[in-house]
Amino acid sequence: MIGEILAELVGEAAFGRLGRSQRIQVVLRVGFGLLGTFLGVAGAVHFWRTPGSISNPSLHASMQALFAFLACFSLFNIALKRSWRWPGAGFVLSFVALFATRILCGP
Repeated sequence: MIGEILAELVGEAAFGRLGRSQRIQVVLRVGFGLLGTFLGVAGAVHFWRTPGSISNPSLHASMQALFAFLACFSLFNIALKRSWRWPGAGFVLSFVALFATRILCGP
C-alpha cells in the first residue's frame, strides 16, 4: 500500500508537471537505463580488476555476475524497453549465489 502511494507520487512528480509527454518519458527511461548500465559495468570492472579484495573466489565471481546482470537488466529492459526475462533471472540467481557462497564458504 505504501509502495503504491510512493509510486503514484513519484510518477506524478516525474510525469505530471511535464505534461506526460512521450518524449520526456523516453528520455527519462533511457537516462536511468544508461545510468544503471554504467554503474553495473563500473562495479563489474572494479571487482574484476581487484581480485585480492575478497579472499573467497566464488564470492568474487558471484559479485561480478551480480553487477554484470544489473548492467544487462538496465540496458536491455529499462533503456531499450525490452521484456526479456534472462537479465532479471540472472540478477536474482547471482544475488542468491552471493549469499549462499558467503554462508557456505565464509569470508
